[in-house]
Amino acid sequence: MRQRSVLIFAIALLVILGTFLSAISSLGQLYSAASALSPLLAQMLVGLIVLALLGALSVIGYYVWLFLRPKRKRRTIALPEQPEEVAAVSLQAAQQQIEQVEDEIARQALAARSQAIAQRLTQQTVEIVVFGLGSAGKTALVNALLGELAAPIAPTLGTTQAAQTYRVAVSDSIGQVQEILITDTPGLLEAGELGEERARSAKALAAQSDLLLFVIDNDLHRAEYEPLSMLTRMGKRSLLVFNKSDRYLPEEKEQILRRLRERTKGLVAPEDIVAIAASPDAVKLDDGTWVKPEPDISAVVERMIAILRSEGTELIATNLLLQSQQVSEQAKEQLSVQRQQKADAIVERYQWIGGGVIAATPLPVVDMLAAAAVNAQMVIELGRVYDLTVSIEEAKALAISLTKTLTALSLAKGTMKLLAVGLQANIATAVASKLLQGVSAAYLTRIAGKSFISYFQANQNWGDDGIQAEVERQYKLNQRDEFVKQFLQNAIKQLT
Repeated sequence: MRQRSVLIFAIALLVILGTFLSAISSLGQLYSAASALSPLLAQMLVGLIVLALLGALSVIGYYVWLFLRPKRKRRTIALPEQPEEVAAVSLQAAQQQIEQVEDEIARQALAARSQAIAQRLTQQTVEIVVFGLGSAGKTALVNALLGELAAPIAPTLGTTQAAQTYRVAVSDSIGQVQEILITDTPGLLEAGELGEERARSAKALAAQSDLLLFVIDNDLHRAEYEPLSMLTRMGKRSLLVFNKSDRYLPEEKEQILRRLRERTKGLVAPEDIVAIAASPDAVKLDDGTWVKPEPDISAVVERMIAILRSEGTELIATNLLLQSQQVSEQAKEQLSVQRQQKADAIVERYQWIGGGVIAATPLPVVDMLAAAAVNAQMVIELGRVYDLTVSIEEAKALAISLTKTLTALSLAKGTMKLLAVGLQANIATAVASKLLQGVSAAYLTRIAGKSFISYFQANQNWGDDGIQAEVERQYKLNQRDEFVKQFLQNAIKQLT
């Protein structure tokens, strides 16, 4: 690139020198010809030409300098690079959205979640959740991890009725994490409404964990594969823990592990699939006595420690970033509902304003210009709902454009036909005839308002198919028999 610039500069310099020499030669010839008539005239003529050339060169030189001068460095905002910094920025953006939520209950719930995330950012505590089907050995694994009996163990479903969290102190050698929280969750697929409720609670806890221990006791069932797939695809760091492996022969154990690696390819890394025996079955010795072996959980402990050492702080930050994004999405959903309600109220108000204007002074056909004027003011108010400033000129242009679309699609005539029968069936024919244009205007104003809502929701974009497709879509959506009957009843109350 640099060699090319030098070559261009050299060629330009040769052209300029050639032009300069040619100009000197031409000026010399011009001076000789003019001096034959009058030396003074020749001097004045050459002087004017030289001044003109200097002026032209000055202008050219100025614009060349503008083109070639070093570009000013734009002031850039330093973007966070560390995962915890990214999570903090994301959380701050979510909190700003939460402040705009008007629903008190929803705002408090979202604010509580954001505060919990902010607190975890400062504490740097790793949360490990043990998750899986009932009686897969989750509680036994937790007990083995804690090194003491922390909860009862039984082979029946539903032993863990509610989530239990335990704190474990660790040394600084593990990724500078001060403590680990281990949460034992209720099992999946428990019967009854209470079982379903506990399963939902378990899934919610799993989705919030920094590290997930997904416990199974055989090959994956569909009921296990689906939540595992969902959690890993959403970015949840997971270990697949094959428990009760002592119940299988070595070749059977390896066969199950091989199938697990094949089935979870792309979801869980092969090294994150481990076999353990959290509560081995008792074995009978030669003398007839029964002995309970010690838990064999070294594989999962070693893998957990390796992950915490290599990913400790990043593991927490990544999870908190994911949680803050989820809070942000929930806040956006609340704001969307909130804005939709306000926008619908504006459309309903203006549909009766538009209908009332036409009903008060009925004309042979619906006055589309009057409708456009009503629509323009409606556009301005809808823009405010979506935090968009729309000038009166822009509003007029949008309203006229949509009115032309309504006319081009012959929706005015279609609307009058659609509503005429219903009006005559509800009130006297003479009154129905008088109100038909007003009701039609209200209906078309509604179609326009709904179209404008879609326009603002799409960030002032009519979409790939344009305004006509959106208007037609809204017209079809508002043609349901039940809606038309309800609309006519409201129209009669509002406009008579």
